[in-house]
Amino acid sequence: MTAESVATLLGKIEGGIDHWLTFIGEPAVSPTNNAAENALREPVVLRKIIGTLRNDRGMFVHETILSLLATWRQQGRNPYEELRRVVSSNEMISRAHAVPAVETSG
Repeated sequence: MTAESVATLLGKIEGGIDHWLTFIGEPAVSPTNNAAENALREPVVLRKIIGTLRNDRGMFVHETILSLLATWRQQGRNPYEELRRVVSSNEMISRAHAVPAVETSG
């Protein structure tokens, strides 16, 4: 290891130390990112099986729809009904519409 690579590593450790062990003091925070990985597993396997998303537009549409479905599910909304509503009304979806703003205190 060079002095530069050691300095880079130390900088990363110092920059992340306040965040790495958050789960110890916050019981609601998981010590792993398994939930995020599990959420991605099915779409990735599906994409590999069907192999039809070979251009940027197809990937964008696929990712957007999957993201909307997951977001609606996490919000307790019915993803089928939400998608049906959006498609039947020919409604454009903005990020603000799909993901309501979170109010912050202070």
